[in-house]
Amino acid sequence: MNHNEEMISAAEAKSTLESLSKIEGETNAMIRPPLWLNIVISCLYGMMTFSWASTRHENLWILGLFISTVGFLLAVAFSIYTSRLLGVKPKLLPKNNSEFKFHLLMALFFGLVFALTRVFSTNDIWWAAYAGGTINTLALAYCQHNFSTGDFHTGKPQNE
Repeated sequence: MNHNEEMISAAEAKSTLESLSKIEGETNAMIRPPLWLNIVISCLYGMMTFSWASTRHENLWILGLFISTVGFLLAVAFSIYTSRLLGVKPKLLPKNNSEFKFHLLMALFFGLVFALTRVFSTNDIWWAAYAGGTINTLALAYCQHNFSTGDFHTGKPQNE
């Protein structure tokens, strides 16, 4: 066996970490959808949350739920399709344990906001629909912009 016991200096290690951080940031920037599409997808998901919470009685908000759901699914499909046209194959399923945990946490967060918005809205807290829709819109926009690779660790450089 060949044992190379070369000592790496602190400057070399720092340089390597900075270049890895730069590569991860560039990958995230390349994979993320354009800003306008991020806004459309996030607003449609927020509208889904708002519409679901607003369907307390027999009203037309269920139509808003259907329209926003179809629009959301079409916008996500368009995002995936255009990414593939540009030569980037987005991951739809997590590849490792940290990605799985991040996806699970995000699913629990969005599901909890979706469900609690409906529960609070049916208990005559009228502003819960607005709050839940806004929370889901902003959270989805933030996650799509900063964590588009699907991994929490590659979203932002750790040492900044």
